Amino acid sequence: MFCHKHPSNINGRLSVPAMALFFALIFSSHATRSMLFAQNGQPSRGGSASDRTRGFIDDYSNSFDSEFGSEFNSARESANGQVENQPDVDIKVLRPLIRNFSDGMTQLTYALSEQVNAVPGLRQSYSQALRLSGIALGLHKYADKHALDRPLQDQLRQLDADWRELAYRLENLRGVPEESLDLIKKMNSADQRIRQALGIQPQLDRRQLLLKSAGLVADLENLQEDMASELGNAQSAQVYRRAVGRIRQVILNLIAVIRDDRSDAKVIVEEYQQFETLWTPLALKLREEEDRYIERGLRRVSATASEIYQLLLLPKKVDSSRIIQAAADLKRDIDEFFERTPLILVMQLPKAKQAIATADQFYYACSQFTEVVNQRHEQSEILESFRQIESAERAFLDVYRDLDSDKAMGVLSRISQTVKALRSTLHLQHDDFNRQGGEDLAASILNFTEQIEISVKRWIEQDRQPFAANCLKDAADLTDLAAQLHDDIANSKPDAELKLQMNDVYETWRRLYGYLVKCQTEDRATLGRISANLTPALVELRSMLSQ
Repeated sequence: MFCHKHPSNINGRLSVPAMALFFALIFSSHATRSMLFAQNGQPSRGGSASDRTRGFIDDYSNSFDSEFGSEFNSARESANGQVENQPDVDIKVLRPLIRNFSDGMTQLTYALSEQVNAVPGLRQSYSQALRLSGIALGLHKYADKHALDRPLQDQLRQLDADWRELAYRLENLRGVPEESLDLIKKMNSADQRIRQALGIQPQLDRRQLLLKSAGLVADLENLQEDMASELGNAQSAQVYRRAVGRIRQVILNLIAVIRDDRSDAKVIVEEYQQFETLWTPLALKLREEEDRYIERGLRRVSATASEIYQLLLLPKKVDSSRIIQAAADLKRDIDEFFERTPLILVMQLPKAKQAIATADQFYYACSQFTEVVNQRHEQSEILESFRQIESAERAFLDVYRDLDSDKAMGVLSRISQTVKALRSTLHLQHDDFNRQGGEDLAASILNFTEQIEISVKRWIEQDRQPFAANCLKDAADLTDLAAQLHDDIANSKPDAELKLQMNDVYETWRRLYGYLVKCQTEDRATLGRISANLTPALVELRSMLSQ
């Protein structure tokens, strides 16, 4: 059994992933809001890593509070008004297993919080661990009060998938201390005992697999368009087109298998491996065309395929030929960048004096990396050499991102994509703030705030309240702030500025939420559902920016 590394008990509320069925239509009471949002609008945070971790876990857990049980009960009813049949599993057997998993997840997260600044690449996994700790804590609280219903069983399946992905990342991350690896082994055992009690097989994150597989279909279709445009009616183009079309059908079959709940992980993996068998030799032939647009399409397909590979939790392998090719692509991108950049524009840069030295450093780092890979150095040396590329790229972008040239900026974006593809090929996690992930999360937050603003206007029109003006203003301000935050993340504003903006968004949402819980019209259900999605998204983005 696990025990907490830190002495205090974490008094959390019900927490699950933001999925509509399980915690649709929920709001917390005034008492819960005082827990979720500390005085002066700021979530409670201590100065130490453990205090911050505790605060984020509480925020995740509290964000899914369910004070209005009647609304949750209605969400559990089936279409004919009857509560769904419960699985034939004894909840008394599950309760200590879920509690053990929750305790262990919290202990692991505390350990990671102490190591996040010392282990390269740990930051992303730590954010996942925070979220999963809150979810596990909420499921523990819920299971202690309820019988085992279908929504709870579904959430335990998702918990298994999420944990297995996190464990996969951590076990393949270089530099994770033995203390954490031992905790991961214990967590694997705890997770396995829950699966055995439920009588289920190891789970995969099918939702993410479907999204990435659909993206891969789109990447393949874009590649077909690039080939048609660049190669015309050449005989080779026809051969390539048929080959890509066949691979596209393989991925469509993969999507069908993922959607079939009866298919187990082994079948899904076999379908993906058929894609790899067909794609690898075709990609090598297409690279021989030496066309930059086709090469761009190849990178996109390879990057998406790598993400699917990791979601399937397959053994990590490093393909030296792909690494060398990616490094060569990077050097070529740098050359093209300067071919498209007039010297006069470089001279006008705010940091023009650093321009030549920074470019030399970046190019040299790429050359050194290629040499290290070609000489078949140890994996640790290859990874260290790549870290030099990352450092040089950051300096390069810092100098050249203000360049007044659309063509040059397009190549600059491609350089970042190539570094990302190289990182993916090496199976490394990003050390810095994950801007793409943050941008996606900010986009979701913006969508939720717009939905809330519409619902608030409808509510106030039907049931005028004394606080109507303030409520409407906060709803409009929240949407505006969320839009600005989304734009600034996309435009690579400094992290320090983004943190301040995130605080403004969070504070505005806190005030608005205080009004929303007073809604007694039919819009209450809609506001509760949207809030159940918005709050955890805000907590997640806030935790990403805080590290």
